Amino acid sequence: MEFLHKLPNVHATQTLTVQNQDPTKRVFIKDMSYHIIPPIHSPNARPLSLQAQNLSNKSPNPTLLPTEIIESFKFVFLIRSPSAAIPSLYRCFIPPLSAQTEDTMLDPTELGYRELRILFNYLPDKDGVVPLVIDADDLLADPEAILRPLCDDLEIPYSSSMLEWPAPEDHTFALSLFQKFAGYHEDALNSKGFIPKGNGKKPAEPQSREKLNDIWEYKYGSEGMRIIRSAVDACRDDYEYLESFRMRLI
Repeated sequence: MEFLHKLPNVHATQTLTVQNQDPTKRVFIKDMSYHIIPPIHSPNARPLSLQAQNLSNKSPNPTLLPTEIIESFKFVFLIRSPSAAIPSLYRCFIPPLSAQTEDTMLDPTELGYRELRILFNYLPDKDGVVPLVIDADDLLADPEAILRPLCDDLEIPYSSSMLEWPAPEDHTFALSLFQKFAGYHEDALNSKGFIPKGNGKKPAEPQSREKLNDIWEYKYGSEGMRIIRSAVDACRDDYEYLESFRMRLI
């Protein structure tokens, strides 16, 4: 079974076309949940590529995509603690990275934890099987222990080559795809593989609330600390809910 992993800028109609032409092919799409959960002011919105299609959104489908497309995919959720994710994101809005991103303000509506929870709660199938949830800390603690069962669940052969990507052509390809998102993915684009952390165990939250505030204030100033703390607190409940379903390291 061929796994299609190099389909940049795929429209929803193209996804259906690929699946209909050759059902043995897999379509892989990585995206943010808040990109497909409709804004509150426009609950009946639909992507332009789907407006001419005779496809339905069956209640309680909370997304912009027709139910037929949602139900044709198998979902895997990748989460990360807000205490780690949001300070990392905040760096993209201050120098030196802001010169690349050309953004100067963290938008709380684009953090995505609430939309991720909404989508997660919608997806369990008729047998009550929930989608896989992977915590980034678990993945970094023991990449192989996470990727092997993930591949089994997706019916994809596991290979140790998934743990590293040193080939120059892979980097060139990735850079070409992420040019429009300059500054946001520099660490990933400059990486050559997973670097295991935590001795095979997910690390606990290392600092108290007060200690984290002190660290953020030292790195980003009092206003930066206030912005980060507000965003972390707003996302905490949704993250902890999703984290309770995560794939556990043995």
